Amino acid sequence: MLRASKFLTPVLLVAVALGAVGLWHRLIFGKAHLAFGSYIPWGLWVGLYIYLVGVSGGAFLVAFLHHGLGIAALRRPARYAVPIALATLGAGLALVLLDLGQMGRFWYLFTRTSPTSLLAWMVWVYTLYSLVLVAMLVAMARESRVALKWFSIAGFALVVTFGGGEGALFGVLGSKPFWNSGLLPIRFLFSAFLSGMGLVVVASVLFRRWPSDAEDQAAGRFLRQALLGLLALNIVLEFAEISVTLYTGLPPVVEAYRLVMFGPHWWVFWIVQLGMGLVIPILLLASPLGARPAWVGLAGLSIAIGYAGTKQNLVLPGLAIPDFRTLPEAFVHPRLTVTYFPSATEWYLAIGVIGAAALAFVLAIEVLPFLKDHEAWGTAKGETHRLAA
Repeated sequence: MLRASKFLTPVLLVAVALGAVGLWHRLIFGKAHLAFGSYIPWGLWVGLYIYLVGVSGGAFLVAFLHHGLGIAALRRPARYAVPIALATLGAGLALVLLDLGQMGRFWYLFTRTSPTSLLAWMVWVYTLYSLVLVAMLVAMARESRVALKWFSIAGFALVVTFGGGEGALFGVLGSKPFWNSGLLPIRFLFSAFLSGMGLVVVASVLFRRWPSDAEDQAAGRFLRQALLGLLALNIVLEFAEISVTLYTGLPPVVEAYRLVMFGPHWWVFWIVQLGMGLVIPILLLASPLGARPAWVGLAGLSIAIGYAGTKQNLVLPGLAIPDFRTLPEAFVHPRLTVTYFPSATEWYLAIGVIGAAALAFVLAIEVLPFLKDHEAWGTAKGETHRLAA
């Protein structure tokens, strides 16, 4: 079987090269080549930031289930979960750093923030979480099961904190009715669990080095059932949020949902978010062939792509509805508009950052001995027999 890294590496190198072009434009021209404006100051990068950070937390869930709760079936997927969590966290934070007007002042978030600021607390939580991920990699290298257990418990507590905190950053903005919801932190947390676990499934299928055995089948059954359960839960949360907010009839909320469903980028909702994020994975996982690793991996990939669209449909519509209906006509200027589509620089940098994160993951599992040769680590005859039973 051709190793996935053999054909993925050249593709990821091309992505990184595109990102280098975008980074050069960003450093030389600042925000002049970006499609942001005074009315829409956030765009593609912020949407990807909250998505990638969520994926990191969802990937960590798999590591927590194995190391923290002792679910033996997830031994192999858990080996990929930690490097995925670290790579996606780095990519998300890199994108939000690029979005700052003065990137060199990012350290102000540590030294000049208010203790009542949600953003300040999120920065410190991210920092602690990143340290936990690094510590878990060290513990994996040293084969320290006790350390992995306690680090996974601490990391999961941080995941729940920033997973809900990301939603709270948007939900507390009373001036934006489309975001102002107490359910948003819960939606963020469980969509993160779903998309992160989906990406771990993709990696487990794509980079698998072992023949199908009892342990592999047990992992597939567990992940299939977990994905179906999280899909069902996310459907309930999405329906509750949309139905209740639409029933209120608030004009800004109704206009935002109309823009999401029938606006210029309607396909992001119907094809990416709804089709790839929910319908296709359910059909794949619920079918009689859904137990096969390839089908589970394809469902995970569809989920990961679909929920990237979900976050774009959250960020942009909330900004595209003006606070005053006549505001866009009051002043005419390219930067004073409520329409937005990412510029080439934004696309290049987004592709490059994600490509760099994926390349870092591939290199890690190919180079680091405790990831590359993980089949020799932690294999116990009793555990294998228990899974087979």
